[in-house]
Amino acid sequence: MAKFTKALRQEIALEFATRHNGQFNPALFVDHVQQTGPDHPAYSWFEWDRDRASRNWWVEQAREFVRDLRVTFTVEDIGNSRPVSVRERELPFVLSPLDGRERGGGYFLADPDNPEHMAEHCRQAAKTLVSWLSRYRSAVDHAGGSVSAIEKQIKTLEAAGLTTADAA
Repeated sequence: MAKFTKALRQEIALEFATRHNGQFNPALFVDHVQQTGPDHPAYSWFEWDRDRASRNWWVEQAREFVRDLRVTFTVEDIGNSRPVSVRERELPFVLSPLDGRERGGGYFLADPDNPEHMAEHCRQAAKTLVSWLSRYRSAVDHAGGSVSAIEKQIKTLEAAGLTTADAA
């Protein structure tokens, strides 16, 4: 199986889009790769076994089923010299640990009182912001904006995502 670096994927996608009037249509791309067969450089990227592909799709649908669910919890700050502060926080209903995703890992119910869960939540938030920056930095630049505040938040989240086990 070929190692699909970002550069190789970009080259393959650009070549396909160039031949199709500057458009990359995923359905047409899959049809083209399948028709070309193993000689196409992207052929091994895809799961061609229909049973396995169906199973992978169902797993993705199950992930989508829980992806946007949220749980609201109440946080009470009680201090000797300050008044009690009560506020509500929202957290994803479930977390899918980043380190288990490549192995097909599942989700676990998020517990706001579990430091490891909150550290995982921060790691995921940082990764999402890094991905967002990768995709939209040029649009922010074009609009004359700045991403420095987002970069600062990424660093804050990455630091919060370190558990005591990670730091040791």
